[in-house]
Amino acid sequence: MKLLIISDTHGNVDSLRAVWEKESDADYIIFAGDMIDFGFNPKETVDWFIDHRDILFAVLGNHDEAILKNRPAVVDRTKKPANFQELTYAELGDREYAFLSSLPHETTFTLDGIDYYLCHQPDELSPSDTYVEEQLPKRDLRAFFNERFSKKFPGSASPEKRMIYGHSHLLWAGAAGTGKLVINPGSLSYRFGSFESHRCGDYIVSVDGALSFRHVDFDTSHLFARAEEFSDPEAARLARAFFRKI
Repeated sequence: MKLLIISDTHGNVDSLRAVWEKESDADYIIFAGDMIDFGFNPKETVDWFIDHRDILFAVLGNHDEAILKNRPAVVDRTKKPANFQELTYAELGDREYAFLSSLPHETTFTLDGIDYYLCHQPDELSPSDTYVEEQLPKRDLRAFFNERFSKKFPGSASPEKRMIYGHSHLLWAGAAGTGKLVINPGSLSYRFGSFESHRCGDYIVSVDGALSFRHVDFDTSHLFARAEEFSDPEAARLARAFFRKI
């Protein structure tokens, strides 16, 4: 069985499509949240996930939840968006909002004899700290993992267990005991600056339980150019930082 494990697309349909060109033989897609916000193609991104919902396990990220929570009652679609959020509200329609609203905050499932717990970021960890990885070493990872599974997946019988999360945009995996893994597939949109060596999207593929860290290049020139269209200076700065060419 082949699993495509991805996270943090942030409205970047270019990298999503580039990955699928390479991994379209995946039996299932596991998505760890932040489908939209801080990207230029939110509707196309959500629609891509809708089109693949029959093989999808997905959760909401903090950006997805914020967009749903702050959705305006009326949107002026004739107005040029000043930032990513206005762009997102201008593009999304009832179909996309209904799909996002159907996604859980966290979920559990079993595939190929392996138990999975999927979330965007563990609730016990501070949402104010960008990097989950900076918090996990301060804990007993094995105890944290076992407690998480006993609470969220009671009665789990499989000796193979995997906890998947996103949020930090860092491609990472660590052992929490025999047959137990904590996994972050990184981001398909952008890495945070100090960790970025070149422009690409990160993700993980699992084939019969064996993990493979993978990357995909995608063109950012048109995204970089669109950053100049934002009238909000901070939004334009962030867009240039996210999609600059290195």
